[in-house]
Amino acid sequence: MTFTETWRGEAINWECDELGHLNMRHYITKAQQARQMFIMQLGLSHAFKKGTPGAVRVREFHIKYIREAMPGAPLHIESAITSLGEKDLALIHIMYHQDGSIAATIHEALEHFYMPTHRSFAWPERLREQATLYMSELPEAARPRGIPDIEMQGANYETVKNWGCSEIGRGVFQRSEVGSSDTVCAQHMLGHISESIRHFDTAFPEKIGTGPITGVLLELKFRFHTFPEAGDPFVIASGIMGVTDKVRRLVHHIVNPITGMPYASAIAINGLIDLEKRRLVVPSKINNEKLTNEIITNLHP
Repeated sequence: MTFTETWRGEAINWECDELGHLNMRHYITKAQQARQMFIMQLGLSHAFKKGTPGAVRVREFHIKYIREAMPGAPLHIESAITSLGEKDLALIHIMYHQDGSIAATIHEALEHFYMPTHRSFAWPERLREQATLYMSELPEAARPRGIPDIEMQGANYETVKNWGCSEIGRGVFQRSEVGSSDTVCAQHMLGHISESIRHFDTAFPEKIGTGPITGVLLELKFRFHTFPEAGDPFVIASGIMGVTDKVRRLVHHIVNPITGMPYASAIAINGLIDLEKRRLVVPSKINNEKLTNEIITNLHP
């Protein structure tokens, strides 16, 4: 036994965006439910309840979008463990359409931690015993396609300003964005990038949102460096890391503009989609030249 079903539902209309498909944050929302179900099946039945001393949180995840989910699409998730450490583990979630094709893959690194101090500690033996039933190699479909194998170091506010990153988003984390670990959930961090991307003009010279051709996220790797709480302010500072003839590699830093400390960073592979034909399109040579001129050479996630 390796993979087990951990979530089943559908893409609800209000979870879909102006592109007509499930918004990127809601893939992670559904993966959160799959993660919680999986961890509880391993014996940590109270890990996500209020007042629990020991909890589980996401430190890093990689998501790859393979076949878009439209409103009303029946979906389900199957999950397995790809690695198990003393205090951490990696889970792979594969989201399937009803016909068996893959909608997306989410590979995430989890930490077991003590709520009062937020320090990590060892998994109990009962989890380690159960985990042996659900071990799997990382499937080929879930392996990174355009994400480089580099360390996610993060950067403070002063550094991203010195790089010349564009400040595309700004706000304050709300109580509704906080999960069972009392910190802001990964999907809401991703959601703030999603709702700010149209301010990233230099990365999208095509003026996305003004016609049938618009930007689309194909793949993303995200890492928490610190864990923000409700009431913490944030700025999203973004830059172009690289360009090919088909996609652009973008870096997003989410930082505290008051203290300057980093919350998280992400590296994203974006392309263009024709909303009428529902197909990816190749950028023009002129626009690719514009993108190349905007590359920040020392930028890292």
